[in-house]
Amino acid sequence: MRRSTISDAVRAFQRLRSVNAGSLVGVALADRYPTSPPLKVDTLPPAQAAVLRASIEARTAGVIDEKTPAYLVYSGDLPVAWCTVRASVVTPDLVLDGTSARHQRLAVKALSDLARWVLVALADARAGDEAAVVRSAMSQEGAVRIAPADDLTSSAAVLLNGDLTAARASIAKLLPATAVAEVVVIDEHGFGRYGRDSHRLPLPVLCAMRRIASTHQLPLAAVGDWLAATGGVDADVPADDLPAIFTADFLGLFPHRSDYAEKYLVERGWAAALERLGMPGRYIDHEALERDLFDNDVHAVATTDANGGQAVAVFRRPVLSWPETPTSTSIPARTPARASTKGRHP
Repeated sequence: MRRSTISDAVRAFQRLRSVNAGSLVGVALADRYPTSPPLKVDTLPPAQAAVLRASIEARTAGVIDEKTPAYLVYSGDLPVAWCTVRASVVTPDLVLDGTSARHQRLAVKALSDLARWVLVALADARAGDEAAVVRSAMSQEGAVRIAPADDLTSSAAVLLNGDLTAARASIAKLLPATAVAEVVVIDEHGFGRYGRDSHRLPLPVLCAMRRIASTHQLPLAAVGDWLAATGGVDADVPADDLPAIFTADFLGLFPHRSDYAEKYLVERGWAAALERLGMPGRYIDHEALERDLFDNDVHAVATTDANGGQAVAVFRRPVLSWPETPTSTSIPARTPARASTKGRHP
């Protein structure tokens, strides 16, 4: 196995991928064969070593339960943390110090913040035959797959219509009452680049995106692509302000970038001025105007029109700075910081 850096190892932990960073090693049990050498666990306290060894052997034999390990992290020859198939993190009954303690902290933090696609895979495995029902529900635009923050592989699908209160009411019917306050969105369908690329997806932001798409008669993916283009993927996006921010930036839907440039030409009165002067329109370099506008003033998001034809949604170039997002495995209620609108065009 190729030697990796500590940073590489932490990213691998979040993806449950085997990795070797010298004395810090991650082992994905899914990568192992029945004939693979036994994993070393006898450095643990005897009782815990026996339980872990039995769980690994049972997994090899095809017996899976909630305590079955999916991934082990070693510091030297000591397992300092492991993640179960239920995305629970377990640490040994030992007081660690020095390098082992540091490795354990890194492992626990990473394994408590797994990538969404990993959570989906674990949830599918847990659901068994019922996973097909969830996947079918997830085929609709605006669908999200949610799970309680304290049981990330127990999931259900909900179709969002933009109403956050209604979404929470639907979730309350599917998840335990204690789970509704802290819900994690582990998968989405139709939310564009923001949905695909974001590590965590706050439910209030997704609902705001649905309202925006409905208000402006745009595909939901176009809203997600706009949000990603403005830096929203790595930001703590203010859900309450998002519709107003979008409206301030959105300039319209056009068949092509050149159509926006033509509209700009007319609105500025340049076309009428040429006509009054008896000068042909070819005296204006339309390609240069389009290039200058999209290099400096606006940007375009490729999308479709109401008939399914190709189109571009045109926006003012962003001048705001989103607040930086905290890394979290849950989505607690919080007061979002407002995005700055200083310097926006009227």
